[in-house]
Amino acid sequence: MKVFLDTNVILDVLAGRQPFFPDSQCVMTFCERNSGTGMASVLTFCTVAYVLRKSLGRDQMVVMLRNLRKFVAVLPMADRTVDWAIASGCSDFEDAMQYDCAVSGSADVIVTRDRAGFSISQIPVVTPAEFNVRYP
Repeated sequence: MKVFLDTNVILDVLAGRQPFFPDSQCVMTFCERNSGTGMASVLTFCTVAYVLRKSLGRDQMVVMLRNLRKFVAVLPMADRTVDWAIASGCSDFEDAMQYDCAVSGSADVIVTRDRAGFSISQIPVVTPAEFNVRYP
């Protein structure tokens, strides 16, 4: 199974955001235990780096990203992703880019706390809590 992790799920864990941390941590643990399942877009890694650098400093941010890369694959974005997001009609451009990235990575499920951002998805979209019930 390929699990596409939205930015908010990764940030919940790496930034220790409460009350979201426990459910998101379980999803990340699932991906860590099941090698080859976790994936995120290159945009997610950029956003996470920006947020963590500001809150924790560069050195801590690098350590966290290095550890994340051990079990989360980075999916690229290209011209096609941007063009699709522009043409998609989605109200949230960033979510449209994330969705196209999940599609191109052949994701089986998208895990996010922003289900509304993926309303056009043909891939199942679940919250971290829902994921943990369906895929214990």
